[in-house]
Amino acid sequence: MAGCFVAAHPVPGAAQVTGVDPRIEAILAEIDPDRMRAAIDGLVSFGTRSTLSSTDLPEWGIGAARQWILEEMSSYSDRLQVSFDAYEVGPEDAARIRRTTDLRNVLAILPGRSERRIYVSGHYDSLALGDEDGGVEPPTDDPFDRYAPGANDDGSGTVLTMELARVLAQSGMEFDATLVFMAIAGEEQGLVGAARHAARMREEGVEITAVFNNDIIGNHVGGNGISDSRTVRVFSEGPEDSLSRQLARYIRRTSQPYVPGHQVRLIAREDRFGRGGDHTPFNRQGFAAVRFTESRENYSRQHNVFDTPDGMDFEYLARNARVNAASVASLALAPAAPGVAFNLLRRGDSGYDAQLQWRAVEGAVGYRIFWREAWGQDWEHDLWVGDVTEFSLRDMSIDDFVYGVAAVGPDGHESLVSVYVRPGR
Repeated sequence: MAGCFVAAHPVPGAAQVTGVDPRIEAILAEIDPDRMRAAIDGLVSFGTRSTLSSTDLPEWGIGAARQWILEEMSSYSDRLQVSFDAYEVGPEDAARIRRTTDLRNVLAILPGRSERRIYVSGHYDSLALGDEDGGVEPPTDDPFDRYAPGANDDGSGTVLTMELARVLAQSGMEFDATLVFMAIAGEEQGLVGAARHAARMREEGVEITAVFNNDIIGNHVGGNGISDSRTVRVFSEGPEDSLSRQLARYIRRTSQPYVPGHQVRLIAREDRFGRGGDHTPFNRQGFAAVRFTESRENYSRQHNVFDTPDGMDFEYLARNARVNAASVASLALAPAAPGVAFNLLRRGDSGYDAQLQWRAVEGAVGYRIFWREAWGQDWEHDLWVGDVTEFSLRDMSIDDFVYGVAAVGPDGHESLVSVYVRPGR
């Protein structure tokens, strides 16, 4: 089936979702800043969560912390499948892994109607450099057991992930996508836990639609005293129409109607300048992955004993959790993205039209096409075209615009946009 639209002079207008799903609104209302505060206190109580810290002490070190995370997430719902994702790692995995150790990510899986996965993640390991001890005496003489509270870096991303696991599992909703909530270890030693998991998923052929990685997400006052409690940054790797850039655009587009007072700032970088996070190993394996980070970092409270809960704002953390939840739920309710290829965008019989073709998606009731000026960074126009797999825009040069198409499910939720780009771009 095909259609045609005369669009020689399209009316400018940002492509955006204006409606909201009351089921998603109900999920966002359940996000509780006080629960996240209590969870941060719980994580910090283990003294350190260094990847190389003790694994056999009941109340100190990463072993006690990961067991607590596993038990907490197991308590949320019988629907969650909670387990350790374990690896033996050593110096051959990263220079900062000084000795062989038992590294364990914590996974909570909420099965959907399909096996394609959407991840929400934060790293639960911590790190403290320098000579300060924070006035806390570790129980052993092992240097890796020294106090490292890691409240905001990245207890914040960990408890956000746990809170989303709770509210989405307890919502009673059935999602098309399978949701995976992942507390990651080994980030501070070189993204080790994420790298091992992402590589295994690629090797096993698991379909990962998106990774929402949250790292340093709970403070809004920078070390220079500047405050910004109404925005959050989302970093995504290029090029401009990479899978990760499409995910970043989707997050801003879908979350704003649900959290209108909280702006998503899209940053056209893989990460902060010269730094890294657990989304990157997923990018390297070809998956769409982005990083959420607060807009005003306080570098004096990172990787030291001063990264304590009093340096966090839990209402701000809750707003960032709602941005995550709105986009995660929207994407999980939507069908998969349509298949497109570079040669499925043609000039049409006239030589002056934009003729788009795409492959049908199971569960889609129709499709929406998007376009923007080729110099633009975000979608400028969109058009619902119905249940067709081909559509033409009259007098729209394929040289001057970038085009894409998204699949729409029966309740109006849209997939990521599939873009007509040259292979390898």
